[in-house]
This record gives sequence, structure tokens and C-alpha cells, in this order.
Amino acid sequence: MNKQTLLDYIRAGHEIEFKWNDNMYSITQGIINGQQVISFCQFYKESTEVHSPEELLKIKRYNTTVLEMIQSISEKDMWIY
Repeated sequence: MNKQTLLDYIRAGHEIEFKWNDNMYSITQGIINGQQVISFCQFYKESTEVHSPEELLKIKRYNTTVLEMIQSISEKDMWIY
């Protein structure tokens, strides 16, 4: 998936789940302390919350950004709700 399509999905409020390196990750949105946030986490691990889609794409896990993770997988390893 290219960067612009991913940003469009996030801005539209879609939840995204994907498999990368045999682990499952999620991108969800919600409200914490009255502020809209975008949350990224590996399933069942601590999440990272940010306030913009651009910040989300820069989050790193294992020296790889969220954008790099998503660009490296095929569509069969991604679920968009």
C-alpha cells in the first residue's frame, strides 16, 4: 500500500490490522483525556498514541517505521475495517 492510500484510510477513521514478521499489529482511533488519538500496537503489547497520521507513520518498532512495515507486506496480510 502506498503512503497516500494509507493516510487516506487513517484520516477516514478506518481501523487497520496487519501481520508483519509473524506478529499482528493494529492501528485504531479513540479519545483519551478528551483528545482524539491514533493508537498503534503489537497485539497484546503496550500501545503508542499520537495525534496525527503523519506522526503515526514515523513510529518505530524493531528499527522499522509503521510506513515501512505496511509498504513491505502484501494486501493478504492486511485487514481494513
